[in-house]
Amino acid sequence: MGYRHLYNPGLSKDMLKKINERIYALDEVEDIYKVLNNHYQAKNKGWIRAIAITMICLFGVGILGLSQVQSRAFMIYLGSLVVVCLLCLVILIYAKINFVDKEIRQFRQALAIGYPELYERFFVK
Repeated sequence: MGYRHLYNPGLSKDMLKKINERIYALDEVEDIYKVLNNHYQAKNKGWIRAIAITMICLFGVGILGLSQVQSRAFMIYLGSLVVVCLLCLVILIYAKINFVDKEIRQFRQALAIGYPELYERFFVK
């Protein structure tokens, strides 16, 4: 098992520099795009599953808690449930920005500089 980071470093600086300077052949860039796009699609599906699981869990905990909470503690329970929902939302947004979208976004920016014709073919639709 590998060590997991809380921060995704993204694509290597060397790869981004080579893309910016048009060092790769066109078919190499296309292969890199295919690999990155497949990883992006898989990560996006996993992120959507994480949203669904989180919402189901929060909804389940909320319904079960509402059946057990007393009338005096209802507002405290509701407030704590809102705070937990907001924290889950922040974590899911961070995961989307840092782990799902980061590599494809970096590749897109480098491609726009180094290979504008491929950028238009891959990303402008």
